This record gives sequence, C-alpha cells and structure tokens, in this order.
Amino acid sequence: MKNLFIIFSMICISFAVSCSSGKGGSSKGPKKSDDSEIGLVEIEGGETLKVSGYSRDKEVARKMKLLEEDFFECYQDSVKIGEAENVNIDFDIEVDSDGFFEMIEIAKMKSKKEMKIAKCIKKEMEMIGVRPGNPRRVQFSLSYRVTKEKVKRSEKHGRMNDLRSQTIASLAKMKKFKDCFDARRAKNPKLQGKFTLKFMLSEDGEVYDIKLRNNTFTDKYVINCAVEKLEDTIFPKGDSDDEVEINFDFTATSDNPRPEKPRKSLSL
Repeated sequence: MKNLFIIFSMICISFAVSCSSGKGGSSKGPKKSDDSEIGLVEIEGGETLKVSGYSRDKEVARKMKLLEEDFFECYQDSVKIGEAENVNIDFDIEVDSDGFFEMIEIAKMKSKKEMKIAKCIKKEMEMIGVRPGNPRRVQFSLSYRVTKEKVKRSEKHGRMNDLRSQTIASLAKMKKFKDCFDARRAKNPKLQGKFTLKFMLSEDGEVYDIKLRNNTFTDKYVINCAVEKLEDTIFPKGDSDDEVEINFDFTATSDNPRPEKPRKSLSL
C-alpha cells in the first residue's frame, strides 16, 4: 500500500510539472514582445522613432528602460535632421558582485554615426546598476526603428492644404500684427527689427507657452502687442498639440512691412 501511494504521488507531481511547462511555453512569445518596447518619440525630422531593448536577463532589461530619454537623446544628437535610419546596437556587459556594470563592450558598428550613438549610450549605462550579489555576463541589444506615420502628417502640414496650417501660414501677415508695428512707427519712422514667437498650439486651437526668440527689436511695445494678439487668436482644431514658430520681420524702408515667410516646426 505504501509503495502504491508513492507511485501515485510521483504521477501527480509529473502531471503538475507538465501542465505548468505548457502554460509557460504558450505565454513566452508575447511576453517577450511586450517587455522589449522601450518607447516611441517623434524626432526633429518628423519621423516616429521606436526604440526596443532585448536581453535574456530580465533585471538588466528592466533597468535599461530607465534610460528611455537618454536613448532618444543619444540618437537625435548623432543623426542629422531628415537622415533618420534604422540602427541596431549590441552590448556585452559584465556585472560585478556589487551590481555595477564593470565592463561594457560594443559590437562592431557599420558607421561612425552608429558608433557615436553607441558610445553615448555606454556612458549612460555606466551610471546604473542592478542588485548586488550576482556577478554575471549579459548581452543587451538595442534597436531603433523609424516609422513613417509622422512624416506623412508633417508633409500634410508642409503642403498647407488644411485650414489649421493655412491659418498658421498667414499669421505673420495679419493686419492686427502689422498694426502693432505701425502704431510705433508713427513715432519712430526708423523703427525696424525682427523677432520670433515660438508657442504651443493645443488640439482645440488655443495658444499657450509663448516664448520670444531671435529678438532684434529695442521697442518692447511691438513684441508685447504681438504676444497679446497671439494669445487672443483662436486656431482651427487639429489632431494633436503642435509646436509652432512664427517669424516677424519689420522694416522702416517700406510703407507695408513684409514679414518673413513663417516656418512651422512639428518637432518634439
């Protein structure tokens, strides 16, 4: 009877292990995919950059997600606007007994641009660590993928074929901004200068976070007047918040000062 009980117990244990193994195998694939994505960001060229990180060491993979902003910055600082491309970087990391990344080796890169990105990231990796007491050697692969969704959206604004973009394009030419300049030029016929107003435009068409850039005007009235007029301007609704720059160029050499063609930027 005792032997039968032992045999029966072994069969139950084997069955339980078999079931748990089957469950683990069915969820392993999608879990790896979910864990690998680090984030998405729209870069200056208008493309959306998808960053993913892969490592069999789950603790290292989790820690690398803390460097999300650094991954984006290292890429954008190393790649010229409009020249975004897919990049893969492999790191061989030696973790010491204190949990620090004692040695980080970079796999051979195809270009100087990729090596520049890798070296930038390496410096950031040296600032983090994992739990002490488990020295080991791990591999970490970083993948940058460029999608074209945001490019299409930027091209749409570039063609100025929607009401929101048309309003932005004509902003610097509007009479209310010209009146700000004319009111002061009557007192100072030689008044001239240029400045840029950079601001955020909400999805609902409201202006916020106005900043002054590239100012050569000595008369603050014109700038303050333009800011007030801009704050009161309501734009057509859009599908997202936009970052916008409007360049104003006023001179005293013409009866009708001609502002520079406005430049719109949708970069983050």
